[in-house]
Amino acid sequence: MAQMKELKDQMSSMQSKHVDLENRLSEEHKLRKSAERKIKSLQEKLDYANQERFGDRRQKIQSKAKTSDSDRRKEKDDYDGTDDTLRTDSVGHVPSQELKEPSGKDRDLSNRPDGYKRMGVVGEAIEHPSDLTKVPGRIIERRMVRVFSFRTFLTEECFEMVHYAEPGKKPKWGYFPSEGHPDVVTSFEGTRATPEFLQAIAYEVYVKNVTFGLLHQWLTDMGMTISKNTLRNWLKKGKTYLDELVCVLKSIALEKDSIVNCDETWCKVRKYDHYKKCYIWVLVNKARKTAIFFYENGSRGRDVLTDFLGDAELKSIMSDGYNAYVFIGNELKSARFKDTVHQVCMSHAKNKFVKASNQGGEPTAERFSEILKEFFMRERKYDDAGLTPKERFRERQSLATKELLIELRSLLDSELSKDSEFRSRYYKEALNYLNRFWKEIFAYLDDGE
Repeated sequence: MAQMKELKDQMSSMQSKHVDLENRLSEEHKLRKSAERKIKSLQEKLDYANQERFGDRRQKIQSKAKTSDSDRRKEKDDYDGTDDTLRTDSVGHVPSQELKEPSGKDRDLSNRPDGYKRMGVVGEAIEHPSDLTKVPGRIIERRMVRVFSFRTFLTEECFEMVHYAEPGKKPKWGYFPSEGHPDVVTSFEGTRATPEFLQAIAYEVYVKNVTFGLLHQWLTDMGMTISKNTLRNWLKKGKTYLDELVCVLKSIALEKDSIVNCDETWCKVRKYDHYKKCYIWVLVNKARKTAIFFYENGSRGRDVLTDFLGDAELKSIMSDGYNAYVFIGNELKSARFKDTVHQVCMSHAKNKFVKASNQGGEPTAERFSEILKEFFMRERKYDDAGLTPKERFRERQSLATKELLIELRSLLDSELSKDSEFRSRYYKEALNYLNRFWKEIFAYLDDGE
């Protein structure tokens, strides 16, 4: 009995030690996993910093096949995405190597061009010959040396106005152009300036921040006699015309059932003695070939967009995934735009998978990028074939397109169901983005326009 009691005490002691060791092991396991996640995150940041070190912002898929004879121009033209062209086939992520010519052998000059493009300006060059009578000696050789100059000319134009009277009507003034002369008087009413001249001085004042004193001095140096107050009055007149022009552009771009694209980006705006980070918006109606930039105290808030849209009854608005646009098509957030379809740009989703492949080192991300690229390729084929909206809608609803869509959805669901503990943060962001905006990204499949 004494031995049994002693053995039980030993077993109890060993069990408590075992539990303690398990707790310590579990804690160390958690710390190790946390450290591995930090290492992975830091490695991603380091890879991204190395890529951005010399300012190269192009995103490239790492190609496994080292094909040097790919048609890079075709690859660039086939991609219909953002400004940063994504090259996926012909550009491999390989370090540059220093090439040395073999000693004792002649250089291969077969790839040298027959001729080289030279600098030039369209039109006849102005020649300035030398006065040979002033040369103090025997002339050996003569040649023309080319110099390029940029000059701004201020020109005064006069239009002959005729005061005439028609039978039974009051006399009035009019301009009747002769052959080879302007058809209309090219000046704003109430000013002596053409639209081009008014645009030039407005650019100097409001973009380059030139003071009226320097602007007046600049015009005076070019031989123009004008007062500073006259320049101010001309700019006020120009603003009146510009406000009317914006209203006309808005009526064109925001026609009923129009399809528009909208985006915003930051810019530096000068506030007296310093610069401030502000935001400028743009709305594009591709069908009417109209683009309007708008700005409201540098704000990026939703009110800037809703104030600009007003009561417009748009068919669809395409944007990125910024949550200022989520009220579109949502009757709970905006009754005005509940019937407007919100489309999300597919290129943004594709770019996130490209980044996950490059910086995150996720092999499956490349497959996502390839499938999304195939949707772009199909649209390019429809463009080349000149399909009507009805024909394009039929192709978008075809079995081949649906099979591609099913493959992408299956791949997405499979990846979302996996353990994401050691997954790259870029890959997580790409998967969540595609899943969150799935309906908006593929809304275009339901309409041929």
